[in-house]
Amino acid sequence: SLARARVGLDTFVSPLLKTNAPIDFESSKEFCKRAMASKHSIAAPKVAAGCLLYQIIEDEGTAGDVEKIQILEETLSLMKLIVEEDKMMKEHAEKESRGKAAGFHVGDKAEGNYFMEGTFYPGVIVDVAEDGNSVVIQYDDDQSQETLTNENVRSLEPPPEILAALTHRLSDEEALGTVNTDEQCLFEDYDLMAKLAELKEKTGERSDAATLFQEAAELAMNAGKMTTANKWSMRAASLEG
Repeated sequence: SLARARVGLDTFVSPLLKTNAPIDFESSKEFCKRAMASKHSIAAPKVAAGCLLYQIIEDEGTAGDVEKIQILEETLSLMKLIVEEDKMMKEHAEKESRGKAAGFHVGDKAEGNYFMEGTFYPGVIVDVAEDGNSVVIQYDDDQSQETLTNENVRSLEPPPEILAALTHRLSDEEALGTVNTDEQCLFEDYDLMAKLAELKEKTGERSDAATLFQEAAELAMNAGKMTTANKWSMRAASLEG
């Protein structure tokens, strides 16, 4: 939100942020980089930050090809992570819908109340009692094992940042009746992939460029952008020839 305000864009947080935050492209870029590097966030806001960062440096026209390639590759990687996170969220929702009666399973990542001292440490479930009311957890740090009742074991699936997204009370859309536009991407994945392909071609990496153009064409086709897909497919073919 601050990154958007610092370049004069509207923000979901408050119209006052745009009014009061001074225009500062350098600090906006830093905010974008910090958002992309966050260890406690799901991928969607990171992708939005990556798209904004690329738009800024593209408008400035001062960044080199290496920097542009790095930002595009990281943003595209995060876009793929969104798909994986969505899958984890759906799997978690299905598991929750079956109720807690299913309990833990061998191989589940969890954290146990170590020797009932109130401190939880991460590990993996290696055995489950026949009645399902207790488990054996093997701790990650020293590989020691402990039998605990289910009340003293907490699931770590999905990862904490995904679980946080799943267990918050209401989404912005549900609570406020509007979508958090700060987390919307400025580019489609196929657009970014084509931009990356053009940079790879420019730097002499023709094989990588051809692959990227073909992937961009397939993504564009799936999105119903047939003219664009055909153009990029032809670019790929020309580079392979």
